[in-house]
Amino acid sequence: MYNRFAESSRVNWVMNIAAQVPPELRHEVTELMSPRSIGLILASIRTDYKVPITFPDQVTVLHKLVKRPDSTSDRIFMEAVAYSHKHKRLAARFFEDIAVYDYRAAKKAPLKPFMVEQMQTMYELQDQRQLQTEQKVQDLLQSMEELKV
Repeated sequence: MYNRFAESSRVNWVMNIAAQVPPELRHEVTELMSPRSIGLILASIRTDYKVPITFPDQVTVLHKLVKRPDSTSDRIFMEAVAYSHKHKRLAARFFEDIAVYDYRAAKKAPLKPFMVEQMQTMYELQDQRQLQTEQKVQDLLQSMEELKV
């Protein structure tokens, strides 16, 4: 079940990319989820279980790129976390290796240039958000230290 949560989240992640590209390119992005042209295949997934998820619970799964894609990328490396609302903590962590596959040619293929650009932008935004969050944490810790004095 946990890996299904990750799969659903990954599909939503790809659909989010489709929403960000120009309308004439959206179909090519949504095709990544089908075996008709260039598609994504989950090559491997490692799941680290933290707490059991039992009904009723609500789960939020968040994905991030681990490695910045480039024009030669024929794999996407991602991490994801599943957050249990019931337990108010991480329920699982996922490490995914996703192959880019050309179903017509029956072999691995690189991502299309506009997809690489979109994923590079996402990767850079992730880095910016991480730096902003780390700064907020440092500011909060500094404020706490000032309160102790």
